[in-house]
Amino acid sequence: MRDRIKAVAADLFIAHGIRGLTFGLLAERLGVPRPNIHYYFANKQVLAEEVLNDYAAGVVALYSAVWTVTDLTLPAKFAGSLAAIRERYRRFNPSGSEGRPWGLLTRFQHERDALTPAMLDTLKKSGSKLDQCGTIAVRQGVERGELVRSTPQEEVSLLVTNAIRFTGALTTKDNTFNRVEEHYRAVCNIIGKAYGTRLYRKALAEQSHAPIPALERAAS
Repeated sequence: MRDRIKAVAADLFIAHGIRGLTFGLLAERLGVPRPNIHYYFANKQVLAEEVLNDYAAGVVALYSAVWTVTDLTLPAKFAGSLAAIRERYRRFNPSGSEGRPWGLLTRFQHERDALTPAMLDTLKKSGSKLDQCGTIAVRQGVERGELVRSTPQEEVSLLVTNAIRFTGALTTKDNTFNRVEEHYRAVCNIIGKAYGTRLYRKALAEQSHAPIPALERAAS
């Protein structure tokens, strides 16, 4: 029951924010009396802290599985990351144009003044770990010979981490996923044109004809 409460609460936090979610709404969605929720969670802040901690760990694990593996090319990592994000987005926006919130990290970032110190710390630590994903991916690209040795890794890593971390803001611009896809393609192509070797260009060409990775179906 505890896990079920957290799963439903995560969706409601995304939809309504930390201010909008009430135990009454949560109890109604679960179909249980409100005291059943209080048995596991004393108040909304305790629930939100645990939900955010689990959610952030899942996001970090998902992106780490894409960006830090050594057997994927950098263009393939861009494609895998995009597929995972698209799957999460479509879960809350089935037609692709509803414009609904779809990520808990982005949602809570916009409500920082309502978060507990523990939640702010979770956001900070998860952000640092996502930054590390971009740094590792670029370093691996250089080591694999996809990027030239003279690549300014810190600057290129910043481009990658921005693509990873700030997709939520792009989807709110026109209420579709189009801007995210355009941004990912632009960053991937710019990196390739500036620092890509023949291996990078080959991987980019292969990726443009590749099917959607299985990761998209598994990243819900």
